[in-house]
Amino acid sequence: MSMKMPGCYRIFGTTLACNFPLPELPEVALEDQALHVSLGEGGLEQFDALGFERVYAWHDYAGGVVCWCERRLDENMGDEYLYVFSHSATFHISSGGLIRCFVHAGSSMQMLRHLLLNQIIPRYLASTGSLLLHAGAVTLENGKSVAFLGNSGFGKSTLVSSFQRHGAQLINDDCILLECGEQGVTAIGGLVGIRLFPDSVNAVFDEAAGFTNYTPYTDKQQLFLTNQAGSRPPEPHVLDAMFLLNNPAVEIVESVAIEPVSGSTAMMAMIFSAFSLDPSDRQSITDNFRNVGQAISERLGIYKLQYPRVHERLGEVRAAVTERVS
Repeated sequence: MSMKMPGCYRIFGTTLACNFPLPELPEVALEDQALHVSLGEGGLEQFDALGFERVYAWHDYAGGVVCWCERRLDENMGDEYLYVFSHSATFHISSGGLIRCFVHAGSSMQMLRHLLLNQIIPRYLASTGSLLLHAGAVTLENGKSVAFLGNSGFGKSTLVSSFQRHGAQLINDDCILLECGEQGVTAIGGLVGIRLFPDSVNAVFDEAAGFTNYTPYTDKQQLFLTNQAGSRPPEPHVLDAMFLLNNPAVEIVESVAIEPVSGSTAMMAMIFSAFSLDPSDRQSITDNFRNVGQAISERLGIYKLQYPRVHERLGEVRAAVTERVS
């Protein structure tokens, strides 16, 4: 019988070694690791940031910078990246899957883990040629697996939470890795958990037990469904359909509607939602276009899903989606 080694985990089908605990992930038997994660020795003050140049920045709705990416070119060692999250953490990513983590003063290890698992690792895996999308996904009671693609605020987490509370198996609420093979397109999730704003928690769940605050910068709360994942890493699920969510701030609708979309519409939506370590890197852009094109060409139905963002109407959405893939 194989022995579990503390510090060896699995996420998105990839094994990683980490020198600090990652309680959100299942531990696995010791094996060759694709990723090596550690806390930076000496703190951020001791880190040599000479030669890094900013290549991209992300802004909040008010225009403030919340995160930026810096790159240092090295012909011998390979390019290095710094991801700096304002007030929270900094991550140094170098070739070979080496990730060093620095928590900022006033932040927490919980926040660092959240950024590592939900942002940094998906972006690094994308740089290796994998396709990771901002999408929620579930396996319905009829055995069909579906994904919901959309920006933050489009309702992915609320929708997959509603399905999960009514018998579906959660794959992920915000990020999935897609692969194409003999069975078609498969999806594998990372963390088996849910992040919701308080109004959705109160509407979807009978009680808020188990939900906790994970960052002082948002009202969102998180719940890890460890009882569902057990000690086994998430497995790939054959994806039967993908639904592109309408923008509720632009398209205000009064009824639930599902309609097929063209290949070009599906491609642009998936490209826009794809993770990338360096959004300015041409090879990364090429990889995403290739992977998305291959996924669209497989046996995968892609539809636009429009529905009013009212909690009381979620039952209609579940019924319409289930009927579409039955």
